[in-house]
Amino acid sequence: MHSYTFYCVFLICCVQVLSLEINDELFDKHALECIEKVKVDKAFVNKVIDEDFHISKINPKLNEFMECVAVSRKVVNESGKINRDVLYHDVLNALLPLMNKTKNKVEIANKLVDECIDIIHKHTENRFMHLHNCLVDEANKY
Repeated sequence: MHSYTFYCVFLICCVQVLSLEINDELFDKHALECIEKVKVDKAFVNKVIDEDFHISKINPKLNEFMECVAVSRKVVNESGKINRDVLYHDVLNALLPLMNKTKNKVEIANKLVDECIDIIHKHTENRFMHLHNCLVDEANKY
C-alpha cells in the first residue's frame, strides 16, 4: 500500500465533506506519530475545510500537524526546503486521483509542483495551509 500522508489531511477533509467513513489505513506511521505529537485527533480537520477543499480557517494545530507529517515523510527537510520528488509523487498519486483528475496526470502534477513548490518560503505562518490551497487551486485549473 502506498502511503500519501502529506495529503492525509486533505483526504480526511474530503472524506468528511463527502460523509464517508474514514479508514484508519489512510494513516501511516508518520501521520499517527504526528497525531500523538501534536495532540490532535483525526476529526478536527473537518472544522477548517470549506466546500471547495480549501483550508479556510487559520489553525495553528493543523499547520503544526501538516508540518510534522511533511518533515517526517521528508517532503520538507529540516531547513524548510521542499523535496520536489516527494511532493510530485504525492500530487501525482494522491491529490490528483482524489480530485478526479485522471487525464494528463504527469503533466499536471509537474505544473502543480512547479507553481506551488516555493509557496512555503513566501509565508512564515500557516505555510502548509498555503501550500495545500495552492495545490488545490492549481489542480482546479485542469
